[in-house]
Amino acid sequence: MPIKRMNWITRQDLRGNPEAVFVFGDNVERRGYGGQAAQMRGEPNAIGVATKWKPSMAPDAFFDDSIECQIIVMRDLEKVQKAFSDGKLVVVPQDGIGSGLSRLHTTAPKLHRFIENWFATRER
Repeated sequence: MPIKRMNWITRQDLRGNPEAVFVFGDNVERRGYGGQAAQMRGEPNAIGVATKWKPSMAPDAFFDDSIECQIIVMRDLEKVQKAFSDGKLVVVPQDGIGSGLSRLHTTAPKLHRFIENWFATRER
C-alpha cells in the first residue's frame, strides 16, 4: 500500500501518472475549484474526500465532529482503500486532507486527527 506525498499536485501530474490515484479534499456537493480541487477535479484517477459541505467559506459550509460528517468521510475513504487493495500508488498532498480551505483542524479536530491517522497507518 504505497503512499506518496507531494507538496503541490498538478493536473499534469495526474495525467502523466494514470496508474496512480490522487486524493484531494473535496466537498459533499462535489463542485468548485479551490485548493487542490483546481488541479484534480474531473480527472479519472482522482478521488475526492469530502471535508466540507459545500465550496464556500460561509460558517455552514464547514464540517464538524458529528457522526454524520464521520460517515461521509468514511465512505470516501473506502474508495481510497479500494485503490490500496488494488495495489495502486496513492498520492496525497503533503499537508494532508482537510488541512487547507476546509480548516478541519479548527472546525472538526477529531475528524482531522482521524483522517491523518488513517493515512499514517497506511504509510507504515
